[in-house]
Amino acid sequence: MLVVCDGMIRSGSTWSFNVVMKLLRSADKSRRTFGLYDENPAVLRAGLRPRSSHLVVKSHSLDGSARDLCVSGALKTIYTWRHPYDVVASGLRMFHFSSDHALHILREALRVWAFHRATKSAHIVAYESIVTKPRVAIAEIGAYLGLKTSNVDLLRIADEMSFENVKRLSQHVEELDPKRIIRDNGQVCDRETHLHQNHVQDGRTGYGVRVLDEACLDAIDEVLVEEGFGFLSRGRVRSCREPMGCRLAEWA
Repeated sequence: MLVVCDGMIRSGSTWSFNVVMKLLRSADKSRRTFGLYDENPAVLRAGLRPRSSHLVVKSHSLDGSARDLCVSGALKTIYTWRHPYDVVASGLRMFHFSSDHALHILREALRVWAFHRATKSAHIVAYESIVTKPRVAIAEIGAYLGLKTSNVDLLRIADEMSFENVKRLSQHVEELDPKRIIRDNGQVCDRETHLHQNHVQDGRTGYGVRVLDEACLDAIDEVLVEEGFGFLSRGRVRSCREPMGCRLAEWA
């Protein structure tokens, strides 16, 4: 089986990646399960070749060929989403994105989401359900993948992937075996779980609208309306094209 976790950044896509890895390893012990992060669509095409193992790919983009594979059912896709204000706020805090980059990433994520909604080509998981109903979210992912998972395994995976445990793991990434660590652009990441050092920070829902400044919220609203997600905006989009930057009003 080839599974792609292509949700928004900071929306639980790393959580879904690890959940899928654990579900496959629990439900099909006769096959090995491999996981990786890669944005190269050629990796997905290569992953479709006859194989005796499962492959889980974490990515945040889909090109035309990958979208065709989603629609055809050749690959299974898990798309996680979080309110865009929270996504931007969390991304700014974690990765120190520029304003333009943060908005570009959001726009691309919305386009992937719009594609999945229009084609019904993914299992959509809300960040809020990951936080408030993790066992149910895990069971639904397993059902979507066609896996038979025991209640014991569901409870174990829910415990292993709980907010508290994942946060604890992310606080000690730098202490892992150096062979597991990826260092890139000032970030430290575990190549097995794809958790960054301090990957889990605030974790709340709905805080973005309080910590982002007005210019940033207006810029996000404009992107939401342009990409067909105006129902998620505050309804106060600027009518002019003046420059708008994103900053954290409370954390700056």
